[in-house]
Amino acid sequence: MIFRKAELKHGLNIDGETLTNLRFADDVALVTEDTKSMEEQLNNLNKISLESGLKMHKGKTKYMVNFESHENIQIDKEKIEEVPNYKYLGQTTYLKETTKEEVTCRIRAGWNCFGKNREIFLDDKMPISLKRQVYDQCILPTMTYGCQTWSMTKAVGQKLRVAQRAMERKMLGLKLTDKISCKEIRNKTQVSDLAQYIAKQKWKWAGHVARLQDNRWTLRVTEWQPRNGKRSRGRQARRWRDDIVRTMGNTWTREAKDN
Repeated sequence: MIFRKAELKHGLNIDGETLTNLRFADDVALVTEDTKSMEEQLNNLNKISLESGLKMHKGKTKYMVNFESHENIQIDKEKIEEVPNYKYLGQTTYLKETTKEEVTCRIRAGWNCFGKNREIFLDDKMPISLKRQVYDQCILPTMTYGCQTWSMTKAVGQKLRVAQRAMERKMLGLKLTDKISCKEIRNKTQVSDLAQYIAKQKWKWAGHVARLQDNRWTLRVTEWQPRNGKRSRGRQARRWRDDIVRTMGNTWTREAKDN
């Protein structure tokens, strides 16, 4: 009801339609092309919210920009903080390259979880089958939380493989100087491979996206090819769909529906 009254006008042109906001529960993300428009949208939404008996928490309201801007955003003459990233539902969001930083956080969380269970992983008398079970049920979900949205690159994949191999060596009581091959270590631990697990999770999510039939923004933005603006110089950032297209081709939506 509030958004019907607000009549948000500014946003991004997505194939002829304007994307102004994304909502989940009582959280809202507004989208505009410049800071002035964002300030107008926020003040308009704040006004309508107050009329409906709701109050916007200005301390929790933040904004990010992906262009150079020296303007500030204010709501009722109160300055809103600009942030380089924002953590929501346990995952940090960046306007630029996201996966590399998020994977670093996930690896750190994985080692933290590994340390909490070190009495199991570092015990020489503990059977490897039990260590494997704890790893697959505790460490793996921690390190891959939110992986359905990652844009995988060779560098990101290598960071994950290095972390997993280090954990496997500790589970077996080995060191790098022992010069035991990764293949031999994996044959002993038989833990789930991180790269394969992530690819499987992404494909499951791709199937969910492909089956959407209610004209939601999820699929439309995923397949959107921007026609405005200039292409930046150099190699372009890896997009979420690039991994899927490389494996399944441009008709991935058709294949994913049957997933």
